[in-house]
Amino acid sequence: TVEKPYRPSLNEIGTLSNRQVQALIDRCDDDLLGHLWLCLCLGLRRAEATKVDKLTCRDNYLIVGAEAAKTKTRRVIPLLSGHTSYWQRVKSLPNLRKRIERLKRESGITAWPRNCMRHTAASHWLNYYQDEAKAALHLGHSPTMLHRHYKALVTRKESEEFFALWEQAR
Repeated sequence: TVEKPYRPSLNEIGTLSNRQVQALIDRCDDDLLGHLWLCLCLGLRRAEATKVDKLTCRDNYLIVGAEAAKTKTRRVIPLLSGHTSYWQRVKSLPNLRKRIERLKRESGITAWPRNCMRHTAASHWLNYYQDEAKAALHLGHSPTMLHRHYKALVTRKESEEFFALWEQAR
């Protein structure tokens, strides 16, 4: 059986399949992996992830400063065990958009739904927490918004596989 990513119709949320996530991780340059982790694993918005000087990591929590957050509200994200090693790779990078475009091409990904890295992460975190309020705090959303956009886009098994990919990549 071939794993296919969810293909959204107009105005629907699109995610990446675990096979696509694995391809991105496998082909990602070492210095770009921290940024990929912020967006695709943790679900930071692209604009938040580029403001690395407004992000901190302390006691196994990533703190997204109010100056970085879209909502202008500081949020604290608990990291999974061992994920502080990803944080150590996070740095400000020039030509980020071009590098992500090249990574997509090298990974063989032709369909790239709008904001799919954040949508992929949000879908998996909702499954992980099994609690809309906790997932909403993590992502900087309201529970209503989270439920409306991300519920049932991925299965529980797919989420377990998604997080295992990040454990293996460390």
